[in-house]
Amino acid sequence: MLHTVRFLCSVVAAVARLIRELRRRTALLMASSTCSPSPVVTPCPAGLISAFTPLPSRRKKAAAVQKQPLAVAPPAAVLPNGEQAEGRRTKKEAWAARRRPARLVIPVADDVGEVAAGWGAAAANAAAKEADVVVEGEGFRVASRAGPRHAMEDAYAVVTHKNDGDPQLAFYGVFDGHGGRAAVDFVSRRLGENVVSAVLAAATCEEASPTAAEEEEDAVSAAIRLAYLATDSELLAQHQQGVTGGGSCAATAVVKGGELYVAHVGDCRAVLSHNGGAAAALTADHTCAADSERQRIERDGGYVCRSGGSGVWRVQGSLAVSRSFGDAGLKRWVVAEPAVTKVVLAGGECEFLVVASDGLWDKVGNQEAVDVVSRNRTTACEELVDLARRRGSRDDVTVMVIDLERFV
Repeated sequence: MLHTVRFLCSVVAAVARLIRELRRRTALLMASSTCSPSPVVTPCPAGLISAFTPLPSRRKKAAAVQKQPLAVAPPAAVLPNGEQAEGRRTKKEAWAARRRPARLVIPVADDVGEVAAGWGAAAANAAAKEADVVVEGEGFRVASRAGPRHAMEDAYAVVTHKNDGDPQLAFYGVFDGHGGRAAVDFVSRRLGENVVSAVLAAATCEEASPTAAEEEEDAVSAAIRLAYLATDSELLAQHQQGVTGGGSCAATAVVKGGELYVAHVGDCRAVLSHNGGAAAALTADHTCAADSERQRIERDGGYVCRSGGSGVWRVQGSLAVSRSFGDAGLKRWVVAEPAVTKVVLAGGECEFLVVASDGLWDKVGNQEAVDVVSRNRTTACEELVDLARRRGSRDDVTVMVIDLERFV
């Protein structure tokens, strides 16, 4: 703006000089015409415009003359809306430009679809592709997919080969780890073996002495409970040696002699389909939101509080589940004693069992899951995993469907 004003002032001064020179020349011509009958036209000095030049030509020549003596930038261009675009930056702007940091260059991915979806979505898709698992065995099917937040921490286990040739004894389990894979890997490897061994030992003792069974529960349920606690002790020993860390939830099913035993710690869940597709939850999530769990923790000297943004109840403000394997630092309050439920498989009333991690149950209801499996058992596990992910689950999702009719 300052340059524009200076330029206009210089133009006005030049025009004033031209007018004075023209007046002087006109006066000289008039004086000479009075003395001589023939008019004398004196040529214009360089840099001046003749008074007899037509107006259009005069403007063009004036523009040409102005460009020669003035060493300033041309005026700003006038836009159709009347605004002026700056011809060049001021000193202040130039100084600001020199101090401006260098431009940040972000590399562009090769896949345009990933860029359009966002880096987070692309990473989630890549993790899902790497961790997708679909396994089908005799009487069961399982599908698993990792969440985008961290490495896969779900696992599953099936034990049927260490049952002394008894085709009516089998173990199935789904596990959900936290704080790394070490704990969930250990539990998924050891719990099934411990449970099957304990159940076989209990069956032998019961045959030798039928009255040895405990008064309030049968020998199989007691054996499963002891196997859970033994596995937790083994894991805590690994913690003390610095081999493992973190913890794991679990939901397991043992089928023996036409009876189903479901046990769990944490928020993995088992849902039974019976009487033509009616859903019945055989587990109740061990979370701090349950009054019984909160009261137990407080009786043992702990406390439960809500976390900041999510509003989730946590033990000592840390762990969302109130029972689990491992978690040595919270073991005084976060116990591994399971809840065990017994169901008699008789009369064809029980069709199948859905066992899954909380990545499914946070987004899909019990009856809804049973309905999906009832429509198509062949692809039900994959459909449930996809359904949870479409509804926004960012956790690991593992779903196992067990055919119970083959054990009736």
